[in-house]
Amino acid sequence: MALSAEQELSVFLQLADTLHFSRAAQALHMSPSALTRSIQRLEDQLGQPLFQRSKRRVTLTRAGEIFRDHARAQLAAHARLQEALATETLAPTGELRIACTVTACHSVLPKLLARCRERYPGIHLQLSTSDAARCMQALENEQVDFAVVPEPDRPAPELRFVRLAHTELAFIAPASAAELGRRAQLGGSHWTGLPVILPRRGLERQRIDAWLQRQGARPEVYAEVDGNEAILAMVALGCGVGVVPELVRRDSPLRGRIEQVAIKRPPRGYHVSLCAKDRTLARRTAAVLWELAPAAASL
Repeated sequence: MALSAEQELSVFLQLADTLHFSRAAQALHMSPSALTRSIQRLEDQLGQPLFQRSKRRVTLTRAGEIFRDHARAQLAAHARLQEALATETLAPTGELRIACTVTACHSVLPKLLARCRERYPGIHLQLSTSDAARCMQALENEQVDFAVVPEPDRPAPELRFVRLAHTELAFIAPASAAELGRRAQLGGSHWTGLPVILPRRGLERQRIDAWLQRQGARPEVYAEVDGNEAILAMVALGCGVGVVPELVRRDSPLRGRIEQVAIKRPPRGYHVSLCAKDRTLARRTAAVLWELAPAAASL
């Protein structure tokens, strides 16, 4: 059976230390002929004799002395590498970049990030906040390792998802403008000309547009904005009716200035998921965070 490079170095060093083929072979649990072949392979590779052999004794050549120092250094470096790899498996280190919405920062992520910090203190977490569509774009462009986003109905094949939470979509109206909320609740023709604030893009916008089309509703789009926080702010100011995830409405500091509108058969909600690319999860640092995610979910 062929020896590995490290095994051949160990064989050489055993002989270099004992300078006796029979004793070295016995210590290595191999036959003297196998030991001889191993040394000959090394000498052929190096193009230099490593040992001076005579009937009475074996000595190292000058090339053998130089190679002995090299072999010791190589085996020591290999041992350090194996130790580092074992340590990395048990306690990985490195940096993970996560893109998420402001809401995700204080609703679905804290439990996961706390678990990661407690179990793997060598992993440094960096968060960047934006609207969900830009978070997904940052992931696709490999500017981040993970994104916390609404899970799409038809995700790209290279993406993987772990569900962290589920949220319904909630209609909201200004607490200071009861008429807007009343018209929204009545539905049908009462939506004609109703000012609405909509997300500019993303899964929420797709679901709202589909719902409006099914209802035959023709509201007036007062504004299209990036981010649910902007929708909340504009609704609280009395600009119109909006739709936001229930997770966002429930935890918003503006909830005292808005009112939830009861709508029959509202647009369906979605899963808030941790998303990553396949190749990212091949890294041990990323894989351990991924493995922690299911236990941190609040479904």
